[in-house]
Amino acid sequence: MSELAARSLVTALLLLTIPLHAFGLYAVGLMGLARLRRAERRGQPPDKAPRIALVVVAHDEEQVIVDSVKSLVGQRYPTGAFETLVVADRCTDRTAELARAAGARVLERNDGPGGKSAAVKFGVEAILGEGFDALGIFDADNLADPNFVEAVAARLANERVVQGFVDSKNPSASWIAGSSALGFWAIAEGAQAPRERLGLSTPLMGTGFVIEMGLARQALTAGGGLTDDLDLAARLAPLGVRVAYEPRARTVDEKPTRLATAVAQRQRWMQGRWAVASVHVPALVRAALRAEGAKARWTLLDVAIQLVAPSLLFTAVAVALLAAAALVVACLSGQGAPLLATGSLAAAAAYYAVPAVGIARHRPGPDVWLCYAFQPLYLVLSLPLAVTGFLRRRDGGWVRTPKGA
Repeated sequence: MSELAARSLVTALLLLTIPLHAFGLYAVGLMGLARLRRAERRGQPPDKAPRIALVVVAHDEEQVIVDSVKSLVGQRYPTGAFETLVVADRCTDRTAELARAAGARVLERNDGPGGKSAAVKFGVEAILGEGFDALGIFDADNLADPNFVEAVAARLANERVVQGFVDSKNPSASWIAGSSALGFWAIAEGAQAPRERLGLSTPLMGTGFVIEMGLARQALTAGGGLTDDLDLAARLAPLGVRVAYEPRARTVDEKPTRLATAVAQRQRWMQGRWAVASVHVPALVRAALRAEGAKARWTLLDVAIQLVAPSLLFTAVAVALLAAAALVVACLSGQGAPLLATGSLAAAAAYYAVPAVGIARHRPGPDVWLCYAFQPLYLVLSLPLAVTGFLRRRDGGWVRTPKGA
């Protein structure tokens, strides 16, 4: 076997070990269904409804802000126990005006650094001392189900951070939007639900989550990265705070419909992920080594793994490309197809098929299922973005994702 084929195959075999962690969580999590049912029984509405501020971060979002505000103002939750606020972040359009007309209190921010983290910090600091028990974070294109606040409030009796289910608003808009929706459903079923069953900290999605106010003051005013969700999760873990997952608290989120928009968004995500990982992974590992108890150590290590491990679908595509390259090189050199390369290709196909089981629970239409066949092409775009994201991880430039398509 040539040196190039051997290196490709070794890399593929190393990548094949990554999904073992995900599969282990899923399998063991299934055994923890009883624990989840107990948690749901505990998660009953408290005697006194916690007062929750629902904060929407918006930068020139006049096309989508009205529907977002209306979905929050219309929550089925005691009047006076929640308030909808919009942080109009350096807006040059009618975002603030339209948000007020829709029923929100508007906090206008006219200067300072760009980016969602800075806007969230501004919003948190603006409402400190107003008696809120918790803070919800939403993007301007989000639509929350009417029972969102009620569902998370029930969990706040036992949890300090609750991440809701982030669904897709427009999975049928284009193959780009469909592919993105498939990825989010795979995260919900393969990453969030298993960890919730095991009592581990689930991935934050950057929107559609609620955090206790005291913790928000401590954690949300310290960030500043391109991926505020990853940074927040990494800050919470050493504090002994887990992120709970509540699938009944559903928010729909607009996915990019154009390839250029999706690429720009993923570039920002990759840059932010590498920046957060380079700072927090060593700290999380050190904290895990010092932690007392297997559960605490495992929780910290799992959060570190979340920061660096690619998704199951991404891993499957990467392994398939490497194994195929090893096969092509070996065949062109007249050495025949290596058994390990063939086996790696088969394993990649299996890894790619597994998430479809969880995705099916969300009942995608035929057009969205067709996107699953094109998912490798969509994910291949992430390979160079992962490299450039690492190289540009110190670049703090923030690019707005257009909404309202």
